[in-house]
Amino acid sequence: MAKVDTLNKLIDTHEERLLGVLKKLEDDIVAELQQLAGGELKLTTQLAIQFRPSLKKLIEDNYLKEADLLVREYDEIIKEYQAFIKPLPIPERFKKLTQADLLVINQLKFLSFSGFEEVGNRFLNVIADNIYQSSITGKPFNKMVTDIRGAINGVYQRSNESAINRLTDYVAKNRYSSDKTTLERVKIARSQLNSKYASDILGNNMRRYASQIAHDSVMQFDGQFTMHKANEAGITQFKYTGTNITTTRDFCRSNLNRVFTEQEARDKWATSWKGKSGSDPFINRGGYRCRHSFIPYDSAWDNLLEE
Repeated sequence: MAKVDTLNKLIDTHEERLLGVLKKLEDDIVAELQQLAGGELKLTTQLAIQFRPSLKKLIEDNYLKEADLLVREYDEIIKEYQAFIKPLPIPERFKKLTQADLLVINQLKFLSFSGFEEVGNRFLNVIADNIYQSSITGKPFNKMVTDIRGAINGVYQRSNESAINRLTDYVAKNRYSSDKTTLERVKIARSQLNSKYASDILGNNMRRYASQIAHDSVMQFDGQFTMHKANEAGITQFKYTGTNITTTRDFCRSNLNRVFTEQEARDKWATSWKGKSGSDPFINRGGYRCRHSFIPYDSAWDNLLEE
């Protein structure tokens, strides 16, 4: 299905681009700190306070600038919806974007960007506080740098050790593989990284939250816009669509390709299951990082959609 392909492409490319930006952010922060600390690599509390505006600008110029570009590409979701709805026997006025639709789209994009912005502000404080506290306690500069790198990229932080870099690259490229052997190797690589860095891959780092938002924002935007247009056109049924992979939750497997009214979906999503992230089926889907979504449905459209 074209919609599934479009959503998956956006998710994968957006995560990859954002993670690349975080590596650059990590390097840029360390480079400016080294310059600020001078040859002795030592920070005073005054220098630590002075660095906060520079840190804020680095996050804006790297992370938030890229987040803005990603959100702008949600227009591809709109185009895919229009291609889907074009052959269906509904009034033509519901197939076009109105001024009200454009306002909704812009507001949804703003909400998506706000999620990225929240993560940026959170880790601005985390990193700035770490730098200031390190200057007070006299923490060795290299140890402070390691902590900062960990706050941004966790076990994926930059390292001069080629073996560690190979492991982080392998995990990054293969963490969503559908091959069981590859996933087992990823598990082993993670274990080695954890023991090397004494850090949990699920720890509190910017990479984890930014990557999750890059994924879920795409799906949430799609779900909310789909509901907006469906309600506008009086469409009352929805099919839960997508594909199964090795990590698909049992809840999604059991409901894939099922048709629901809005109320039936809301009743179903009010139940509990492993991995649940919320009760709104059109926003939360099967939970964090779920790649399933709803499409408007009518049994009379089956032949039209197959053509």
